[in-house]
Amino acid sequence: MKVTFSLFTQTCIGKLKSGGSFSTAHLYCHAVRSFGEYLGRDTIRFDDITPETLKRYEKYLIRTSHSYNTISTYMRMLRAIYNKAVMAGFAKFVFNLFHNVFTGIDRNHKKALDEPKLKEILTGDVKSPVLKRVQLMATAMYRLCGMPFVDLQHLNINSVVDGILKYNRHKTGTSVNIPISRDSRKLITNFPVSNFDLTTEIGYKCYQSLLRNFNAGLKRLAKALGITVHVSSYTFRHSWATNALRHHVPVEVISSALGHSDIRTTQIYLKGFDSDEIGKANRKVCKCLNVK
Repeated sequence: MKVTFSLFTQTCIGKLKSGGSFSTAHLYCHAVRSFGEYLGRDTIRFDDITPETLKRYEKYLIRTSHSYNTISTYMRMLRAIYNKAVMAGFAKFVFNLFHNVFTGIDRNHKKALDEPKLKEILTGDVKSPVLKRVQLMATAMYRLCGMPFVDLQHLNINSVVDGILKYNRHKTGTSVNIPISRDSRKLITNFPVSNFDLTTEIGYKCYQSLLRNFNAGLKRLAKALGITVHVSSYTFRHSWATNALRHHVPVEVISSALGHSDIRTTQIYLKGFDSDEIGKANRKVCKCLNVK
């Protein structure tokens, strides 16, 4: 049987799952499915992966209202699979194959909320017990220096020693130490520790189900409070980082609180300042020279 791009992808997905990399396997699956939908068939051949076809596929994704970050993810997954196929001898090397499509990070895509909207979604009055619980979880994520949802699900209150919460980020294993107040500790005491194991496929699916439910709850919470901008589990991490920067917290401190090993990763989380803020900053800087 001739090895196709589709068949090789399934082999890659199988190896990823056997190694516990379910998130990457999930992304491979979605990227290849999307490309197959564009082509109009289930089987993708290696010679379907050309600069011209990829560019047309990119335009198709733009027309169908996909964000640039989603486009980048799909392209990077296709590139990773193709490169593995080249290494395995199933595909030929093509110089700059993905050069003309977007594989970067869309820094103009704003995930952070401004402070008034953030305050409303974290403290606004809601009657539903379900939405109140969603709100409390979001508040905990923000108060714990933008803790990721996955780490909140594995939060162990017994890890608090002398007022310091110590945990390792699930994604990177980076150690994070956060001083927490009595109110924050009280807030998270009633959160149950999840018993799923993310190194198993069942555990990963359980986590994905919890994440989908949480994001759906955030959408309902925002609607109930009259907030029209998009809100997701990432919102509170990006908002914490952005507001910390606005309050003159050094980027190095923000990076450490987020559990990043590279400040360049932190920059992705930091929302750009608008022209009014830049103008205000410039006036302050020039004032010392009496320059108007």
